[in-house]
Amino acid sequence: MSYTCREICKRIDEYAPPNLALDGDPIGLHLGSYNQKVVRLFLALELTPQAAQEALAFQPDMIFVHHTPFFKPFKQLREDYGHDKIVLELIRRGIALYTAHTNLDCVKNGVNDVLAELLGIEDTKILQPLNQNTGYAGLGRIGTLKNPMTLAEFAAFTAQKLGTNQIRYCGGQEKQVSKVACCGGAGAFLMAEAKAKGADTYVTSDISHHEGVHAMELDLGLVDGGHFATENPVIPVVAAYLKEQLPDLTIAVSAVSGNPFHTL
Repeated sequence: MSYTCREICKRIDEYAPPNLALDGDPIGLHLGSYNQKVVRLFLALELTPQAAQEALAFQPDMIFVHHTPFFKPFKQLREDYGHDKIVLELIRRGIALYTAHTNLDCVKNGVNDVLAELLGIEDTKILQPLNQNTGYAGLGRIGTLKNPMTLAEFAAFTAQKLGTNQIRYCGGQEKQVSKVACCGGAGAFLMAEAKAKGADTYVTSDISHHEGVHAMELDLGLVDGGHFATENPVIPVVAAYLKEQLPDLTIAVSAVSGNPFHTL
């Protein structure tokens, strides 16, 4: 049995409503037609060259990503140039491409709730709510750590839970961690918000030197878990939801790391 692309998009939109996306965020169906038939769906955080190769080997009719290659306007479409080559290959093969980005960050059971649960953060609240008309939705989460520990222990615990060896952290190793805020992806802009709402530690990624110094000035423990590692856990959750909603759909989740960095 096959589904239409429209049916799959509808289910994704029910999970991560498009109206929750931040202004200007390019989400939705970027390639393909709502009317085309879909038997095989591939999900990945983004189509790195390795993930794209994995996806094409699966021979999907549709791909779901969190980070779209259409985030910035294309100035050319060349066979020998990065995302251009990937997009051209999807077009040639008639593969639909769908993106849920900041709407998946903001929604209940999205990027940040999955991250908070993984880290053992309980009684969570939204760190930066959207507005009164969107209910439980917004960026970041804050709550109480199920098992309080020192910052050094928490950094090691975070590395283990996220499956990464690329953790960085700021603050005294013996600092006590009990109230934790988190934001998957690049969330340094919410540091002051986390501190103001009583967090002693904040987990996010893509922290710069100066932001690390600022966290120390705020006496805020800061754990940089990496962009890929803090966001990717939501992808299998979305896949499980779609499998439940659309049981005849053949689904694959990328098994390759989309982290571009290696640590010596």
